Amino acid sequence: MSRSSLRRELVIPITILVVGVSAAIGWVSMKASTDAVQTLTQRVLMDMVNRINSATEKHLDGALIALDAVAPAANRVPREHPFVTDMYALEDKFWSASGLFMDVNNYVYFGGKDGRFVGVYRISKNEVQLFWRTPEADHRDVYRVTSIGDRSNLIRKDEFDPRKRPWYQAAMNSETPVWSKIYNNFSFHYPTITLAKAVFQKNHEFAGVVATDVTLKELSNFLRKLEISKNSVAYIVDADGYIVATSGKELPERTMNGLPERMRAVDMKTALISETFSHISNTVLNQAENGTREMELSIGTVDVAISPLGNAQGLNWQTIVAVPRADFMSSINQGFMQSIVIAIACIIFALTIGLTIVERVIRDIRKLTAAANLFGNGEPMPKLDIRRSDEIGILAQTFTEMESKLRFDKLTQVANRESLFAQITHLQKEARRNPGSSVGFTLLFVDLDRFKMVNDTYGHDAGDKVLIITAARLRSVIRDTDEVARYGGDEFVLLLKETKNSIDIHQMVDKISALVEQPISLEHAVVDIGASIGWASFPEDGNDYMRLIKIADSRMYNRKRDRKSGQIIQIV
Repeated sequence: MSRSSLRRELVIPITILVVGVSAAIGWVSMKASTDAVQTLTQRVLMDMVNRINSATEKHLDGALIALDAVAPAANRVPREHPFVTDMYALEDKFWSASGLFMDVNNYVYFGGKDGRFVGVYRISKNEVQLFWRTPEADHRDVYRVTSIGDRSNLIRKDEFDPRKRPWYQAAMNSETPVWSKIYNNFSFHYPTITLAKAVFQKNHEFAGVVATDVTLKELSNFLRKLEISKNSVAYIVDADGYIVATSGKELPERTMNGLPERMRAVDMKTALISETFSHISNTVLNQAENGTREMELSIGTVDVAISPLGNAQGLNWQTIVAVPRADFMSSINQGFMQSIVIAIACIIFALTIGLTIVERVIRDIRKLTAAANLFGNGEPMPKLDIRRSDEIGILAQTFTEMESKLRFDKLTQVANRESLFAQITHLQKEARRNPGSSVGFTLLFVDLDRFKMVNDTYGHDAGDKVLIITAARLRSVIRDTDEVARYGGDEFVLLLKETKNSIDIHQMVDKISALVEQPISLEHAVVDIGASIGWASFPEDGNDYMRLIKIADSRMYNRKRDRKSGQIIQIV
C-alpha cells in the first residue's frame, strides 16, 4: 500500500470522525442553547404578562374600591345602606374617594335623576376641580378649589346633563357596576373608561348613578417603562380588537375629521402589533387564551405571550407581549460561530480534547436549563458557577443579570415587587402541597413618613440615600430566611416566614419602627423619617397574595392616619 494511500486511510477516516463528532457536538450545543433560551423566553414573557396584568388590575380594582367607598355594595354593609343624594355630603365623600388612587382614577362623580351633578377631580395634590350642577340649573359650574366647600374660583361654565351621558344610561338599567366603552373624556380629552353603578334611596327608588373614570394614558405610560427587549412590544386590546394601551411609540388613537378615533390592533403601523394580532385575533376575541406561542411573520420568528385581563373586574381585555426571536438569539448565533473555531481546534488537538470540551459545554448548558426552569417557577436561581469567557459564559452572565433585573430593585438592591410575589406564590404552592404542615408567613407593609419632605427639601439624591439606608436597616433587622422588597416609591414589604403569633409580629413592628426612625446623616443635614406599618398573615387573613397586600396596606394607612392624628395604636 502506498504511503499516500495509507495517509488517506488514516487521515481521512479520523478527520471525518473528528469533524463529524465536532459537527454533532456543535449541533447539540446549539440546540441545547436554543432550548434553554426558548424556555427562558417563555418564562420571561409570561412573567411580563403577569406583571402587566397585576398592575392593570390594581388600577381597575382601584375604581371598584373608589365606588365602594362612596356607595358600598349591599353585601358589604351590615344593614340596608340607602344612598344620600345631598350634594354637599357627596362633595365631602368624593374628596376622600378621589384621593384613594390618584394615579389613574382620581375623578369621582354623581349624576342624579333630577339632573344634579357633583364631581371631584384631583388633578394633582395641589390642584383640585369641583364640578357642580344643581337640579334647577341649565348649566354646570367648574371651580378650582383648595378645600371642601370652597367656591371662590369659578373657572368655567359648560352645558352638561349627566342623564344624557352613555355611562348614566348604561348604569341605570343594570343591577351591577358596568364599564363603559373607551372614549375621550368630556372635559379633559384623555382616553378614558368609566365604571358606573346605579344607587338607590331608602325606599328602593332609583336616585342616580355614581361613577369614576380610569385614565388609560397611564397604562400606556406604564407599558413604555417596561424593559423586555430591544425590539419587543406589549399591548392591551379590548373585546372588539381596539388598542387599550401600548408600549410602542405609535399612539393608540388617530384624528379623523378633527375628532379622535381609537385604533384597531390590526390597523396599527407597528408590524409587531398588527401582524401578531392578525394571527391570533379569532382566538383572542372568541375565547380566553393564556400561554405562549411562536409565529412566523414578515420580520422573522416572533415569540408571543397572551393572557386574559380584567375578567374579575367585569372586562374582557387581553394582554399581549411580542418579542422577536432574534432579540434572544443574537448571543447564541455569535456563540455558534465561536463553536466552529472550537471544532477546528478539536481536529488539531485531538478528539479526546474535543470530547472533554464538549462534556464541559453540555454540563454548563444543563445548569442553565435547570436554572431557567427554577427561575420560571418563582424559585431562587442557584449560583451557576460557570466561569467561561465564550458564548456559554455570556449566556450564563445574561441569565444572572436578567435575574438581577427581574428580582432586585436597582437602587436599594433589595427584592423588587415581582420577586416578592414569586416568593409568596412559591410559599403558597408549598402550603398546598403539604396541607398538614404549619406553613405560614406574614407580610409587613412599611410606608415611610416625611420622605417627600426630604425629597422636596434636599433633592432626589438625598431621597435615594434615605431609601438605600432604610433598605439596609430593614435587611439588618430580619432573619436570613426572611425577605425585604421594595414595593414602589417609599414603600417596602417584609416577608416574614414562620411567624408564630401576633406577639411576634407586634415586637417586629416595634423593632422595625425604632430602627427606621433613627436619624439619617446626609451631606448637609441630619433627617429623620417615620414608618407606618401594616401587616397581614397567611392563611389567617387570606390565601391570595393580592388580598394580603391590600389588607396590610389598609392597616398601614389606618396606622398612618392615627399617627398623624396623635393616636396611639396597637396591632391586634
